[in-house]
Amino acid sequence: MKKALTSIIVIVFVLLASLSIFAACDSTDYEKQIIFYSSQGANYEPITQHAIDAFENKFPGWTVKHQRVGGYDDVRDKVMNDLPADNQPDIAYCYPDHVAMYMETGKVLNLSKYINSTETILGKDGEEDYAYPIGMTLDDIDPSYLPEGLAKNYDGYDQNGFERDDYVTLPFVKSTELLFYNADAIESLNFTLPETWDELWDQCETVKYLYPTSTPLAYDSEANWFITMCEQNGWPYTSATGDHYLFNTPEAAAWLEELKGHYDDKLFTTQQDYGGQYTSNVFKKGLAEGGSLYCIGSSGGAGNQTTNLFKTGVTHIPGTEVGGVLNSKCISQGPSLVMFKSGHGIANADEKQKMTFMFLKELLDPVLQEEFSEASGYNTASLSARETASYKEFLADDTNIKALAVNAANAISKAENFFTSPAFVGSSNARNQVESLMLNAFTGKMSPAEALARAVQNCGGNR
Repeated sequence: MKKALTSIIVIVFVLLASLSIFAACDSTDYEKQIIFYSSQGANYEPITQHAIDAFENKFPGWTVKHQRVGGYDDVRDKVMNDLPADNQPDIAYCYPDHVAMYMETGKVLNLSKYINSTETILGKDGEEDYAYPIGMTLDDIDPSYLPEGLAKNYDGYDQNGFERDDYVTLPFVKSTELLFYNADAIESLNFTLPETWDELWDQCETVKYLYPTSTPLAYDSEANWFITMCEQNGWPYTSATGDHYLFNTPEAAAWLEELKGHYDDKLFTTQQDYGGQYTSNVFKKGLAEGGSLYCIGSSGGAGNQTTNLFKTGVTHIPGTEVGGVLNSKCISQGPSLVMFKSGHGIANADEKQKMTFMFLKELLDPVLQEEFSEASGYNTASLSARETASYKEFLADDTNIKALAVNAANAISKAENFFTSPAFVGSSNARNQVESLMLNAFTGKMSPAEALARAVQNCGGNR
């Protein structure tokens, strides 16, 4: 027994010693290094490096460490793991439902404090000293993107020290869902682009008859499809207050039953139905090879929708007629930026938070915004970025699918047809659950009523 106890003590000692060594190996100067989490692909990292270089040149002695964590949900999960240990980043990509979770920790910073600041920070402009203002106006930010970042969108904002119109986040770049189409097939079939879902399904039936092996419609996001149909039809989805999970309705069940019929007729596939692969892979096959006439996917992924087999076009997604009025609302997506209270027990937290905001401003610089948009197909948050001669030349290129996607998304913005869903603790799980219920319902694993009830139950709701 004594020997066993001695062995345990030795093991514990070794583990503690190992942890001490690992801690000692972390030589990061957290007082002078800003940690930035993103979900950027490697191809965008050199563009972000331009913002990092600009910041570091202005403020010698300060550095930015850019960590590409994975997908958006990976960023969310890492931040949520880091916050309790006080190891959080200083700034991160975010979606509203992620921020709702972060707000509960009390560690999300009020950006309005820095936006409205009249202070300056001494830095360098080349070799000369220069006093850079901390504050900024929001006149250059697309006004359709700003409301998403307001504190009033978050349940319990006042309990976390925010006023209604304080900014919790600012937009970085934005995307939306678009309808990509086989332009050659549209022309040969003498189709006009569908304005409504009914028109789209009629065309899908014709395509299936003419091309029996085809899958006429490919749709990447099951969750977005369900949420968009709720928005366009006026059905409840979620609420930021009270009973959060409202989507178990007879109307949603009837639509899911109709959708199952289309699935049974092999008129569509989705990302999860297609084995987790982006459905652009189906779309690009061409109709004769089992491909799709239409693919609904993110404007930020426009570059993945092209092929040598046919010309790709892009337009807004179909809408729904309600009471004789066409509702073409489309979901607003894409990363915003959130800042956190400084972690790691540093002594200069106030200074570091100001410097982090100065880096955030570099990410909103019009030159960087233009470059990021041209490389990705995302829309700029900066309005002035869209007014440069080079960007206008980019947008005028009707052979560039990314330019076509940006133009289509800009048209949606101008028509004020963007929407966002309520953000609250649990809204991220609601998205996950409606994705599952869609797959369960249209594949017949559950009846629509069962799938809806199960999803609400899994969210912790009571309807």
